[in-house]
Amino acid sequence: MASNKRSIPEIRERLRELANLHNMDELRELADEMHRNPPAKARAPVRSQKLTPELAQEIRDYARANPQAHQQDIAEHFGVNHGRVSEALNNVV
Repeated sequence: MASNKRSIPEIRERLRELANLHNMDELRELADEMHRNPPAKARAPVRSQKLTPELAQEIRDYARANPQAHQQDIAEHFGVNHGRVSEALNNVV
């Protein structure tokens, strides 16, 4: 299997080319069905602050000073999502 993956639009276009080349209406119809539906509903607004490098360092310092604190507790202390705490502690930011 090739390691260079194609995007859905590229695959859709190639399927249409093959359908035209081999006169395969069903393949053309299948290619036309390959698209992403819009989101069913609007996304919820962001409720926590953005994780800046400075905030990430504060989180790391706090976690070092409070080794028994759970990530959820740290998140609540800083007003961020626990996923942002994980990113800070793993030096993603």
